[in-house]
Amino acid sequence: MNTKETPRGAAHVTAPEDRVPTGQKLAYGGGACADNLMQNGINTMANPVFNMTLGVDPGLISTALSLPRLWDAFVDPFVGTSSDNTRGRWGRRKPYILAGSVLCGLFFALVWWVPRGWSDGAYFAHFLAMSLLFFTAYAVFVVPFTALGMEMSPDYHERTRVLAYRTFFGSVSGIGMAWMLWLAQLSIFKDTHDGMRWVGIGTGLVIALLGMLPALFVRERTRVAVAKQRKLPFWGSLREAVAVKPFRTLLYAVVLMAIGLFMVNGLGYYISIYYVYGGDIRASSAVLGWSGTLYHVSNMVSLPLITLASTRFGKRRTLIACLCLPLVGTLSKWFCYHPDYPYLQLVPVLLMGPGMAAFWTLIGSMVADVCDVDELQNGVRREATLGAVHAWAFKVGLSVALLLSGFVLTWSGFHAEAGGAQADGVLTTMRVLFTFFPAVALVITIWLIMRFPITEQSAYDTRRELEKRRGAG
Repeated sequence: MNTKETPRGAAHVTAPEDRVPTGQKLAYGGGACADNLMQNGINTMANPVFNMTLGVDPGLISTALSLPRLWDAFVDPFVGTSSDNTRGRWGRRKPYILAGSVLCGLFFALVWWVPRGWSDGAYFAHFLAMSLLFFTAYAVFVVPFTALGMEMSPDYHERTRVLAYRTFFGSVSGIGMAWMLWLAQLSIFKDTHDGMRWVGIGTGLVIALLGMLPALFVRERTRVAVAKQRKLPFWGSLREAVAVKPFRTLLYAVVLMAIGLFMVNGLGYYISIYYVYGGDIRASSAVLGWSGTLYHVSNMVSLPLITLASTRFGKRRTLIACLCLPLVGTLSKWFCYHPDYPYLQLVPVLLMGPGMAAFWTLIGSMVADVCDVDELQNGVRREATLGAVHAWAFKVGLSVALLLSGFVLTWSGFHAEAGGAQADGVLTTMRVLFTFFPAVALVITIWLIMRFPITEQSAYDTRRELEKRRGAG
């Protein structure tokens, strides 16, 4: 296969039949809003509700966060194979998306409905049970939803534009999620726990309604083409998918990023509240809200530039350049989280946003390109299976990160009851981990992306060969 890059400046015009109508992109973006709330909503509020307010041990919380994500990761391949093998009047993806969105909305609301006065064990059992139900439903939703996005266009650049809509609208919901803690702190509520009960109901409704949009309004492009495709055996299909070499490179990258970012990401809340604001949760909630808002705004604003650069220079070059921004951003945390200048902590956020927008957009588009290589090697279309394995890798990394995150907090010596008067060295340890651990992960990820073999030209060569085969068939 020719891996020579398309010459710089060479024009590429997406064929009209390969373009996705704006209405369908918007509907897919609505599903992305729901997806981001499902993916991160529970993680965002677990510690403020169960640790800071209800006093549950952080090790129990991190365990209750990680086990459902690990379960979710192992459910994903089964959902992916089931979706790829589904043949019916409603298509391979839509029935799963519809059912998963409704169930996720219900279970998200139920996570926070616990009474005061329970033991740590009782809170742990409730949180774990509701999270297991929630993330099972999430697997039912997100695997077909991801596959649907990869199928919407066969064009190298149109795929990136579709995924840019997903990232953009995911960031829209991310802005709302950044203010969850602030909303739960409103004076109309007794405390954070009481506030999150009602915020959880509203968020659950948003998840259900927006999650339905792709099922109702997005066309399944490959439905007719795969109608007579052979059924894919579960284990054989997984082995074939993982055997595709470019796919393994992406899997390593997403596992690394999940562990590198999420194992210490929650420390940002603690450093802001207990180091910058001396333990004042209410005062810190505002800057944390603005921090999340600016992260997602910078994410959204950068997306047109990312798609333009990807069209001009290719996905690989663009992603490598963009990942340098969060590398600088995470290193700047050491200087920007300062008690005398609390809003300086917004600077790293402005640098992290564009790089992470590029990562999630272009990695998703690269997985879609891998689907073509898979078809060339193995003769089948299985976007849901490849998407599920990709999600599995991310969620395994995320599960490991979440499991370790609570124990990292305990190991640092942090005690919630001490407020801003933590023992010597505790907050310094947290700051070192929060700053430098993600930087190491980003350096290795950049090296992995440099080794990714699919370029724009090789993607075109693969598509021409596939179309030749289909025509012969």
